[in-house]
Amino acid sequence: MSTQVSKNIFSLTASRMVALVLLFFAYRELFPYLGTEGTGQYQFILSYVLIFSIIVDFGIQQFITKKISGNPGETKQYFLEFFSFEVVVAGVLYLLLLVIALLQHYDRVILYGVALAGLGMVFNALTYPYLAVMAAFQDLRKVAWINFLNSCVNIAIIFLAIIFHRYVVFLAATQLVFGILGLILYRFLVRRHIADLSIVKNLNLFDFHLIKNILRQGWPFALLVGFSALYNRIDIIIITYLKGYEQTGLYSAAYKIFDLLGFFPSVVSFTLFPFFTSLMSKGAVAEVKVNLEKYLKLMLMAALPMAVGGMILSRKLIMLMTHSDPRFAGSAGVLAILIWAPAILFVYIPLNSLVLSQLTKKAMVITGANVVINSVGNLLLIPHFGIKAAAAMTVVSESLQGIFYFYFVRKNITNFNFLTSAIKPLAAAAIMGAVLWPIRDRQLFISLPVGAAVYFFALFISGFVKKEDLAVLKNLFRPSSAS
Repeated sequence: MSTQVSKNIFSLTASRMVALVLLFFAYRELFPYLGTEGTGQYQFILSYVLIFSIIVDFGIQQFITKKISGNPGETKQYFLEFFSFEVVVAGVLYLLLLVIALLQHYDRVILYGVALAGLGMVFNALTYPYLAVMAAFQDLRKVAWINFLNSCVNIAIIFLAIIFHRYVVFLAATQLVFGILGLILYRFLVRRHIADLSIVKNLNLFDFHLIKNILRQGWPFALLVGFSALYNRIDIIIITYLKGYEQTGLYSAAYKIFDLLGFFPSVVSFTLFPFFTSLMSKGAVAEVKVNLEKYLKLMLMAALPMAVGGMILSRKLIMLMTHSDPRFAGSAGVLAILIWAPAILFVYIPLNSLVLSQLTKKAMVITGANVVINSVGNLLLIPHFGIKAAAAMTVVSESLQGIFYFYFVRKNITNFNFLTSAIKPLAAAAIMGAVLWPIRDRQLFISLPVGAAVYFFALFISGFVKKEDLAVLKNLFRPSSAS
């Protein structure tokens, strides 16, 4: 397993873990402060803008990362063209975002929030070319620090909103601060990889034909990213239209735990994407298989206790997340279902990196089908079964995504081993669940350590964790020779 990849994952994970704890306590104060309706409004603004934010690069970021990974000599050219493209497209999408919001006749709070968060989208879009370069050169520990700094900014704005009695419009400004700060920092960091970077001077060199060529090659990435945005956030939009902001707030309290847990799969995918791209460009399929099996094993080991423990302790987790606010009691049943979605994502995320780089069109078709299934399922089920149906559809969507990714990688790239590796952690998770169930009403500082201890002891005595797995963890903490 590549030491550089492991260190990148560790750096990104370590920074996000610290931020995760801080964010947890920040949202623990924010949810009771906003209440269910205010939480619903805030999460609707973020989800509405996020749909535009994720499609703003038309999938070009991953495409450019792939191109630079395979041909670093053309880094500057790809960067400048991508940046020029983002200037145009982000501006157009911002206008579209505002026009749609105005046509929907949202109230003033939502409109102002959308306008501010949307402006943040524009500035964030301009960081994508920098991020593509950093990812292509696997220079991700600096990205980790910027992510951590953004989390600190988010936490600070949350507490400022509470202290000075501000509302969702003030909170929406967080996205704008992220974008401006990221643009300043990435501008400085990318100089290591691109010498003499004069962006303003080169903006007039926008080559429409080159961009057209990039879009022609990268359109599967574009649709894939767009579909991913829709099926990850369409439930919030549908719940708001069908059930109102209060039910959206209840769903969002449970979904926020998904968001907080989802950082780790995104770190793994972001790190493995250029790594697998590089190996596949060299035809090193055997090395791909070895690394894929190891990461699948580690991600499965992390996913199962999270799902089983989160399901059993969902009520306690929601009470902790919302400061025991009785208005959010209805979120517990949602979390008991929804917690399986990030667990499934954990398991298939190493495959996601490989499918994105090598089987992009297939990934696009799978994700597009998932958008339809998720949307239709939500529209049909939410009116009858409420927000629990949205949680169930999220689990179904993640399951379908994982099943097809497993199938296509096995069929088209490498016939890796997985099922035999799953037996021991499944048994360990079942044992942990049997121990947790009788003590589920105890305080979390008792039940969580007990559950973790039982799970890892069961794994240890089963022989699931081997010396080479411990070596991977040991390598994470060794000093890096890289500058």
